[in-house]
Amino acid sequence: MQKRLLYAVLVGFLAGILLMAPFWSRASLYDDVSVSTKPSDAALILGAALWEGKPSPALKERLDMALQLYRRDQVQWLVLSGGVGKSGLSEAEGMKRYLVQQGVKPDHLLLEEQSTRTKENLFFSKRLLRKNNIDQVYLVTHDYHLFRSLAYAKQAGIRAKPAPVHSRVLFTPFYKSRECLAIIKWRMVDR
Repeated sequence: MQKRLLYAVLVGFLAGILLMAPFWSRASLYDDVSVSTKPSDAALILGAALWEGKPSPALKERLDMALQLYRRDQVQWLVLSGGVGKSGLSEAEGMKRYLVQQGVKPDHLLLEEQSTRTKENLFFSKRLLRKNNIDQVYLVTHDYHLFRSLAYAKQAGIRAKPAPVHSRVLFTPFYKSRECLAIIKWRMVDR
C-alpha cells in the first residue's frame, strides 16, 4: 500500500514537472537579457508589495532599475502603476515617495493607482500614457514576470521594451513556479 502511494506521488510529481516545463521556459525568457541603452519616452514600473507603506525589497529592485534608466537620461517620465493594498496606501504612492527621496522630480512621475493585478497595470496605465503623449516605454518588472507583462502591454496597445530586473532578494524558483501558474491562467482565461 505504501509503495503504491509513493509511486502515485512520484508519478504525479513527474507529470507536474512535464506540465510546467513549457511555461517555465516562458518565465525564463528574460533571464539573461540586459536592458537596451536606447532612449524611450518613459519607464513603466509595475507595482509589488509595500511593507508598512514602504517598497518591499523586491519593489525596490524594480524602482532601482527605473532610477538607472532615469539617471542615464534614457527616460524622461516614470509611470508608477499599482493600486491600494493592505497598507491602505497605493503602491504607486509608495513608489513615488521612494523615488522622490532618491532625487526624482515629482513632476516626472505619473501615478496609476487603480490596478490590483498585472493586466490592470497595463490597461489602466495606457490611459496615462495616451494623456501624456507617451509613445514607447521600458517595461520594468522582474525577469520571470516579463513574458506575460509584455503580452498584456501588447493587448493594451502599449509599445514596450523589456527592462528585466534580475532579483537578488527573491527565491526565484518559487516566483517562477507561481508565474508558470499565472501564465497557464492567462492562456486559459485572460487572452
